[in-house]
This record gives sequence, structure tokens and C-alpha cells, in this order.
Amino acid sequence: MNPVSLFGEFKRRRVFRALIAYGIAAFAVLQIVEPISHGVHWPDAVLSYVVVALAAGFPIVVALAWIFDVKAGRIERAPAARLRGLPLALVLIGIGAAAAAPGLLYFFVVRSPARTVSAPASIAVLPFVNMSSDKESDYFSDGITEELINALANVEGLHVVSRTSAFAFKGRNVSVRTIGEELAVATVVEGSVRREGSAVRITAQLVNAADGYHLWSQTYDRELRSVFTIEDELARSIVQALRPRLVKASSSLVRQATASSEAHDVYLRGRHFASKRTEQGLKRAIDLFQQAVDLDPSYALAHVGLADSNILLIEYGKARLADVLPKAKAHAQKALGLDDQLAEVHASLAGISENEFDLKEAERQYKRAIELRPAYATAHHWYALLLLRLGRFEEGRAEAEQARQLDPVSLIINNLVGLVSLYKREYPRAIEEFTKTLDLDPGFTATRFRLLWAYFYSGRYADALAEVDKVFEKGPDQVAVRARILLASGDRAAATALLRELEDRSTTQPISPMSLAGIYVSLGDKEQALALLERAYAEREFWLCELKVNPDWDPLRSDPRFRRLLRQVNLE
Repeated sequence: MNPVSLFGEFKRRRVFRALIAYGIAAFAVLQIVEPISHGVHWPDAVLSYVVVALAAGFPIVVALAWIFDVKAGRIERAPAARLRGLPLALVLIGIGAAAAAPGLLYFFVVRSPARTVSAPASIAVLPFVNMSSDKESDYFSDGITEELINALANVEGLHVVSRTSAFAFKGRNVSVRTIGEELAVATVVEGSVRREGSAVRITAQLVNAADGYHLWSQTYDRELRSVFTIEDELARSIVQALRPRLVKASSSLVRQATASSEAHDVYLRGRHFASKRTEQGLKRAIDLFQQAVDLDPSYALAHVGLADSNILLIEYGKARLADVLPKAKAHAQKALGLDDQLAEVHASLAGISENEFDLKEAERQYKRAIELRPAYATAHHWYALLLLRLGRFEEGRAEAEQARQLDPVSLIINNLVGLVSLYKREYPRAIEEFTKTLDLDPGFTATRFRLLWAYFYSGRYADALAEVDKVFEKGPDQVAVRARILLASGDRAAATALLRELEDRSTTQPISPMSLAGIYVSLGDKEQALALLERAYAEREFWLCELKVNPDWDPLRSDPRFRRLLRQVNLE
């Protein structure tokens, strides 16, 4: 039988029509089976077996269409054709295989990489939506989200995006695919929390970022006192849905941090206010963490919250070191005695050691924090800062990049990457990196502050001056920075007038001796600048940590008094 007559015979026997009809039916079956398989947690192999079975049906359909015909509603055997035996069987199988090939190619080659979780498994937990009648309960849903992130981060082989990057999408109407691309993850967890009295309902779903398919979903109705159990069930279910081998059947991902649900609730409120990084927020957080400790004195994380909030008040609230450091140290030591396996405890102790100028101990504690929790972005961030301040720039850049990989859209961590270039005197690169960070949030003051100085050190005084009012509120710091820029740009008269203004204000307002020292460096008065730096050391000013690497002090580096200061703060 020649090819033309064979093709006509296939048309007459309606073989092609049967193939098309079967293809449509097979596609419909897959659309039903696939969501069911994900919903009941069937292994991925089950769906593959279904696809292979459906593909195997194509040659069978071709054979049946060749052998039988439908006439007047009855199935009859079709008349024999010239082609028969083994040649006929090979032709029918070949046509069936050719018909099945596009589907198999799509499922196992084209579609498979997008449908499977990348190796290592990667996930972002988006902020759970507060569905409670009390709309002020965001702190609780945010806290549940953060604790789930921390639990998943303890799973070896699972890459979990840090809190800051995940929370950057809070309240934003962004597709799961976009979130997956921006955070470089294969899966996303979405959910909601409804809390009414002592009851809590948590709903969560695991979504494939590539195509939006739900891989798993679950609703938990429990009493509030069982919140740690819910978090553990939730974390384990997510890991099981991703990669069953990543978690042992007997392992627990969430440790019960306190037996008091009331203390836990107050602690979550404290975390909410501490994350604001404002003087008012930190003071409110300290009050709440203290309430948590009063309710449960053995609550180690609440003691860590008190330690961290007191230390952060030095930077964000201009608190005196002598006022807050003893409190921070007492709570950190208490937390260490309660649970020395908490990475947060060791990071807090490292920060305290830095403020005591015990930099070797600080490094030891940061390394211990990272050892206990390698995915703890904050520990990598703070350790990077220490390395930079010690002048170990390449090590610092490596830690900064590690922190950014863990927390890719964190503003303060992206700011840290630019800080590496600033300290290395690579000012054009620093300007470029700070500008990229401001693309994420133009109002982020910490980066504008660093950009200002990158402009200043580059000699771009007009650009630096334009940043002053964006960074500083009216006050002594604003005046001091403006005076330095005017001095450098050649307007000595205006700068001198501002310096007199600062000296007048110093009788009624506290002014940083380091701010004044910077002006005297610009004036060329090294003796007065060094005297002010020595006063800053006596007062344990926070910014002494940058003494070794800050370009402000380059004109003083050869002076024996400056070298002695470096030794006093253990930077040399």
C-alpha cells in the first residue's frame, strides 16, 4: 500500500479523529488528577505514572480505530486492508507514539524543571494576613510568620528568605511569580491568622512560584496555648510537601520558648515595636519585653529582646552607653544561662562585647551564632560590620554578600554592601551601590546618610549639601555636617559662623564630640580634633567603632595620639 492510499485509509477509518478526541480526554484527565494529587500529598511519581499510562493509550486508540468502525450507532469490524501483520503493527505503534511524543516531551522536559522545587529547596514565607476582628493584632500574625521563618531556617538543605525580605511584600499586590523571581525562590507560603479570644485559626498554603499551582494547603484550629504546636505542625507539613527527606519523622522544628501564652503574646508585641528601629519604638519594646520576663522569668528570647533593644538605643536613640550597657549585659547573660543554644543570645553578647571594645570576644560570639544558625542574616550582617571596622574588607564583603543572599531586599543589608566600598575609598562604586539601595526605598535615611558622605569624599559638595536636609532634622548634627561641607567647598566664612553657632549651642544642648572633631579636622586644627576624640573615648561614644576605617580621620592617622586611641579601642 503506497503512502497516499494508506493516508486515505487512515482518514476513512477516522483514526486521526480518534487521536484528537483521545488527546482532549487525556488532557482533561490530567487537569483533574494533578490538583487532587497535590491536595492529598501523593508522591510526584504518581502523576508521572498517570502521564505515561495516558501516553501508552495513544497506540491502543490508533489500533482500535483501525480495527473497528462505528456505523449507525453500532461498532463493527472494519474491512481488512492490504497492510497487515507486523508492518501494520509497526505503523500503528509509530503513529500512536508520534501522537504521544509532544505531550511526553512537554511534561518531562519542558514543564518539569518549572514544576519541581529547585535544589536546594527554596522558600519565602510571606506575612500572614491578620483576619482577626481586632485589626491591631497585626503584631500577632507577623510574629507567627517570623517564628515560622525561623523554624524553617533550621532545616538543613532548605533555603529560607529572611524576615525583612519577605515582609517587604506586606500589603503589596504582587503576583507569586514576581515574588519568586525577586527573591530567587521556587516556592512561596501564603496564609492568614484569625484570633478570637483564646481560639486561633491559621490557614496556610504552599504555592509553586513558577506557575501559581498550590502544592499543599491546610487549616489549623487550636487553642492559643497550643500556638507552638501549631507552628511546628505547620513547619513540618511545609517541609514534607517540599522534600520529605529534609526532616526526620521524630524531629521538632519549633521549640516551646515559653509555657505562658500571655508572655508569648506580649513578646510578639515587643518584636513588633523593636523592628521599627526608632527611639520611641525601642522604648516601647523594652516595656513589653520586661512584661514578658515578669510573666515568665525563664523566657530566654524575651531577655534577648531586652538586651538588643537596650543596645540599639545607643545607635537609634542616642542613649548613653553607661546607662544601657549594664542592663543589656545582664539580660544577655541571663538568656545565655537559660538557653546557650540560641543564636540570638550569642549575637547579642557579640554586640555587647563590641561596645566594650572586646573585639576578639565579639568575633568569637558572632561565629558561634552563625554556627548555631547559618541562615541567621542578622548575625552575618553584624559580623560583617565588625570585620569592616577591623579593616578586613574582603572578609567583610563576603559576610555582607552572604547576608544579602539570605535577605536580598533588606535595606540595611544592601546599605552594608555599599559601606564596604565606602570604607575601601572606592567612592564611585559606593555611590552606585547606595543609589541602588535607594531605588528600593528613596526614604531610607541610613543610606542617604552614607550617600552624603560618599559624595563628600568624592568632592561632589553640591550633591552632598543637597542630601543634608533629607538626612537630618534641624539640630546640632545638621549644622555640624553643613559646616564641614562648606569648609571643604571653600566657603570658610559661612562654615566658621556655623561653628560659632555650635559652640553657643553646646552650653544648652549635648553635641557629639566626634561631630565637632570632624569640623576641626576640616579646619586643619589637629590638636583640637584629637582632644575631642579623646573626650569621645572618655564618653564611650558609639561611632568610635569606625575610628580605624572612617575617611574622616585620615589626616590624623600618623599622629601618635591617634595611634594610642586606636589601641585603646582595640582597633590596632
